Amino acid sequence: MENRNRFILQATGLAALCFLAVFGATGCTHIALFDRMEPGSERPAAPVGPELENLRPVYAAGKLRFEELDSTSSCERYSFSFQTYCELTGDYRAVRGEYSRALQSDKKAPYPLIVISPILGGEKDSYLASRFIARECCRRGMCAFFIYQEKSILSGQRDACGLEARMRQSVRDSIQALNAFSGLEEIDSQRLGSFGVSLGAIRNLVLLAAEPRLRANVLCLGGLDLAEILQTSKEPMVLRYLVQRKKEEGLSARDLMREFNGYFPSNPKNLVGGINPNTVLLYLAACDEVVPYAQGLALRQMLGAPETYLMPLGHYSSLIAAPWITDSALGWVSRQWAPAP
Repeated sequence: MENRNRFILQATGLAALCFLAVFGATGCTHIALFDRMEPGSERPAAPVGPELENLRPVYAAGKLRFEELDSTSSCERYSFSFQTYCELTGDYRAVRGEYSRALQSDKKAPYPLIVISPILGGEKDSYLASRFIARECCRRGMCAFFIYQEKSILSGQRDACGLEARMRQSVRDSIQALNAFSGLEEIDSQRLGSFGVSLGAIRNLVLLAAEPRLRANVLCLGGLDLAEILQTSKEPMVLRYLVQRKKEEGLSARDLMREFNGYFPSNPKNLVGGINPNTVLLYLAACDEVVPYAQGLALRQMLGAPETYLMPLGHYSSLIAAPWITDSALGWVSRQWAPAP
C-alpha cells in the first residue's frame, strides 16, 4: 500500500508539472481579495445564538493518547485518540485520527497547527489526500491533524436530520481536538488554520462559523448550498444516495431539497455571513460537476469575495494540480501569520 501511495504521489507530481507548463501562465485566474463583487449583492447576516451554540462542544475532551506510526526527515506521524461524551448515544465514545508533527531543524516550536477535513471518500481512499496535505504542512514547519470518518456518510438510511446530527458531531469533534492540541507545548495556539477539499471544504465552512480562532483557511472545490449541491451533483456517491432515498421513501430530488432546506440548519449558506473573508483562500474548478462551479461562485460571493484561484479543470481532474494547489495554499497560510510590514 505504501509503495502504491508513493507511486500515486510521484505520478501526481509529474502531472502537476505538465499542468503548470500548459496552464500556469494563462490558464489559472487569480482574483485578489474583494475583486469582482456582483453589484448590489449583500452578504447574509452573521449567525447568532442557538445556530452556533449547537455546533460547539458541551463537554471537554479527554486526554490525548498517541501511538507513533512512522517518521521522515520532516515529519513524525502518529495515530491519536481521546474520549468524549456523545449526546446522540448518551455515552462516551472515542474520537480517532492522525497527527503529523513537524520536524524542522531551522524552525523551533511552537508550530502552527492546521485542521484538515477529509474528502467524502476519505476512508475508502485510505485518507491519501489528507495525508498528502499533512505531509506538505510538515515540510513547511506546520503541524496538522485530521479525524477519521465513517466509510459511508451518505447512507440511504440517513435523512437530513441524520446528516445534520453527523455534521454537528463532526464540528464538535474538530473543536475538541483543536482544544486538546492547542494545549501541547509544541503548538502555537495563536496560529491555527484549516484545509478542506470538496466535502472537507463544505464541512470546514461550518467549522469556521463556529470557531473564530482559525485565521488562515484554505477551501478547495467547495460550495455554498448543500441542498442545491445534492440536487445537481454528478458525484456517483451522491447519485446513489438519491436513488436509495427515492427507492425506499419515494422522494424526488426536489423533495429532498425541501427536506434539507427545512431540517439542515448547518447548511453553509446559513452560516457564511459570520466568516471573515480575510481569513479564507478559495480554489474553484470551472468544469466542476461534482460540487458544481456555480455553487463555488455563489460561495465566493456570500463569503464577501475572498482571494480566489479559478482553474480550467474539473473536480477530479484537479488532482493533477494538487502539488501546485498545496504549495501555493500553504505559502498563503504562512504569509497570513507573518508579522505585518
